[in-house]
Amino acid sequence: MAAARTTASGEIFVAKQSFSTDVDGVPVSVNAGITRVRAGHPLLKGREALFEPITVHYDVDQASPVRGETRG
Repeated sequence: MAAARTTASGEIFVAKQSFSTDVDGVPVSVNAGITRVRAGHPLLKGREALFEPITVHYDVDQASPVRGETRG
């Protein structure tokens, strides 16, 4: 199994493969490409190789209009 990665606070991970496990005595089903967890979540502990970080891209609106641009 791969070594644990150091992660940034607030990083989100998505499952690379489907599997079932128990977390604190509760059965959990994980679906590849669907199940997402935050860094530090108990589901990741010892299972880091089964997840990969995701990148989120946010649309950013310009604070002021570009020269010649009109806004309505």
